[in-house]
Amino acid sequence: MNSSAVSGGKKLRSGDAVVYVVCDDGSSLPATQRAYHPDLEVAKRSELTIDTRYYLEHQVHPVVSRLCDPIEGTDAARIAECLGLDASHYRQAMRRDEDEDDAVLGVTESEEEKYRDCEEMKFPCLGCGSEVKVNIVEDSTTLTLESCPGCKLAPLDNVAYLRNQLTQAIRRHVHRYYQGWHVCEDPACAMRTRQTPLVVNRGQPECPGCSRSILLPELSERSLYRQLGFYQHSFGKDKIAESMPAVVHPGLIKLKSDVDKVVSNSAYSEVNLTKLFEGLLP
Repeated sequence: MNSSAVSGGKKLRSGDAVVYVVCDDGSSLPATQRAYHPDLEVAKRSELTIDTRYYLEHQVHPVVSRLCDPIEGTDAARIAECLGLDASHYRQAMRRDEDEDDAVLGVTESEEEKYRDCEEMKFPCLGCGSEVKVNIVEDSTTLTLESCPGCKLAPLDNVAYLRNQLTQAIRRHVHRYYQGWHVCEDPACAMRTRQTPLVVNRGQPECPGCSRSILLPELSERSLYRQLGFYQHSFGKDKIAESMPAVVHPGLIKLKSDVDKVVSNSAYSEVNLTKLFEGLLP
């Protein structure tokens, strides 16, 4: 730093205060490497802009969250949305905390709570191009696949197209899982990396960004399995048969079968005792 413009021609010593602001310089470097002197660098370089997202996440959001914590109906994700930040990371952190509490207390969650963070299957209608979501209207026996909200055509009439869209959606989630991205458990850090640090904290890799929290999978095995389970839930012919016992569309059964095949190939929820104790017995 003594050889750069930050020192202003002065020799910096240990304990000296250096004024800086975190800027967006077009790189993906961490905030510690994007700090610039406001007068000697930022004012003279037009390509440098103050990283407002960094200050909202690290300076504003934590303070506002602590102040609003006693207010009912507010949480970290809601405050992030009001500040214009991506609230998904905060929701995932809140979800992990709630899952841990429920596991300790033995609480059984409802279907709505279980699948609230899952992504609905969406696809463009072949008739009008409007977006169609796969779900069941709660106060009705009508499936959204039976009628497009834009042109009133029945997407189930083109089962091959729906099965292709479902296959692409499943492959997208599986590909995201195998990419192996990890994020810091602290939403304020926002560290995201595919490299696994060698330093371990609480049995998990320590975040190299803040050096106080741990890295967690961006999409864990449990989250992927729950997403596939949500697709099963959406296409569940047994639930449809309860409300419409006379008619179960064959295309709906095919979609459910496609998801079942993918889930059956997953060993996440199964323990093979034969392989587990293989070699221990004569």
